[in-house]
Amino acid sequence: MKLQNPNGDLTVTSNFTKARQALHTSTPGNIFCRDKELDVIETFLQNHIDNGTSGSMYISGRPGTGKTACVTHILANRTFSGKFKSIFINCMLLHTPFSVFQQVAQQLDPKWNTTAKEALSYLEDRLTESGSMIVLVLDEIDQMSTRDQSVLYALFELPALTNSRLILIGLANALDLTDRSLIRLQSRVHFKPVLLNFSPYSKQEIATIVSQRIQEAVGEDVGNVIAPSALQYLGGKISSTSGDLRKAIDICRRAVELAETGAKKQSVLATNSELQTSQSVQINKCVSIPILCKMMASVESNAFSVGNSDDVDETPLQQKLIIVTLLVLVKFGKSKQVTLGKLHQSYSKVCSKYGMTTIDFDEFSHTCSLVESRGIVTLKKKSNPRLAPICLRLDEREVESTLKDKTLLSSILAQGSLFL
Repeated sequence: MKLQNPNGDLTVTSNFTKARQALHTSTPGNIFCRDKELDVIETFLQNHIDNGTSGSMYISGRPGTGKTACVTHILANRTFSGKFKSIFINCMLLHTPFSVFQQVAQQLDPKWNTTAKEALSYLEDRLTESGSMIVLVLDEIDQMSTRDQSVLYALFELPALTNSRLILIGLANALDLTDRSLIRLQSRVHFKPVLLNFSPYSKQEIATIVSQRIQEAVGEDVGNVIAPSALQYLGGKISSTSGDLRKAIDICRRAVELAETGAKKQSVLATNSELQTSQSVQINKCVSIPILCKMMASVESNAFSVGNSDDVDETPLQQKLIIVTLLVLVKFGKSKQVTLGKLHQSYSKVCSKYGMTTIDFDEFSHTCSLVESRGIVTLKKKSNPRLAPICLRLDEREVESTLKDKTLLSSILAQGSLFL
């Protein structure tokens, strides 16, 4: 009778456990495949911190391309000769665009507490006093957009103040935010930020990064955890859709969890079977393409979930209303594409029905641009913005299954014909 080596089975599950822990999407110890971008950011910070000069940088790129990871990695791991204090704010978590000034003021002085208008005046005085440099990182800075862009202009003008010690780094998805929405910045050299774009990860880059994360954890051949063909398959699938590294890592982590659970069950079954028969039972030793396919199908069905009670819902309400209203028009109307004017008309009906504040067309148009920057819709430009066509980029069933998780949004879908 041929028995499995119990130590060998323990090694398999131990490798899965280590790999799973390494694949959590928190900032890793090392950043791979972003050498050029890291060098640009580090050079920018070094020049301004070490020389005590203010400046601004705008970093763009689709979700999951490493923008935030690169900036936080440099601030946490690089040494600069000049003294500085860093402040990090995720603008998605702010109640209103104007509250960003209060947040910054409170981080500079925890005892400070007054209105947003007074906060800007306070910052203008505080940031021009003598002292160490202030590195302000604003993630999702496009959420600070308003109809007249007064908040964004004020933020980017702070480093241009005489004797300013602010180094501003804004991160967002939109490539042309500063060119399209902040035209005034282009007219004066001191206001114009340094621009850096992060391209989506390629197939090979995704495979390399996932492989390196696993290798750092298990300290041996990655093939003992995930088959090379499965890595290439994962990289190809993600790069062809979004290039979102976070999605690739999440899928791989879930696949490792599935393989780990299966290996433990098979080990127990194998031991029992081999004690009763003379045949050995084969135990899956690594993540294969079928396991990845199973997990990708599961993740895709919930890809844009905003209703999971275990997750923080960071999608602004107005954006949700726009998405669900567009879905209603597509589902109950005759075309998969509608004009922005028609969408605003139906959106206004939804807001009226549910007693919500309706934003005017100009702000509505801008909010649609924010939704577009997230890859959910396609919005084409027209000289008359009300005639601009807009359509869903995602599969209707994916969006619908996501929005149905919210009581209000599912109610809107159920009464869709009322809003045409």
